[in-house]
Amino acid sequence: MGAGDLNRRVTIQRKSDGDGAFGQATGDWVNIAAVSANIRPIGGREKLRAMAYESTLTHTVKVRYRTDLLPAIEADGWRILYGSRVFDITASMDLDDARRYIVFECIETGVEHGSAS
Repeated sequence: MGAGDLNRRVTIQRKSDGDGAFGQATGDWVNIAAVSANIRPIGGREKLRAMAYESTLTHTVKVRYRTDLLPAIEADGWRILYGSRVFDITASMDLDDARRYIVFECIETGVEHGSAS
């Protein structure tokens, strides 16, 4: 994969560890990095739940290796924004242990409705 294949600009975020005025978790998102990426859909499925269709799209997102994006990320603690699309990260790996690329496995969860910190 060449540099031209990393043709999407994405923002990687993590949940804030901050607490609100009453000690509750704020749930805010903090930007970790804005990087070039390759986004590739790998599957999807629809199912009927509570008389409504629910669809799940899975993707891989490949970025250049950065030490601040590894080790493995906790589930539902990190996400990737691409435009208004939101991808929850479910796993990450150093592709081929070569320290060249990181591949994130993601589930597309919808559209961002708030501003990022």
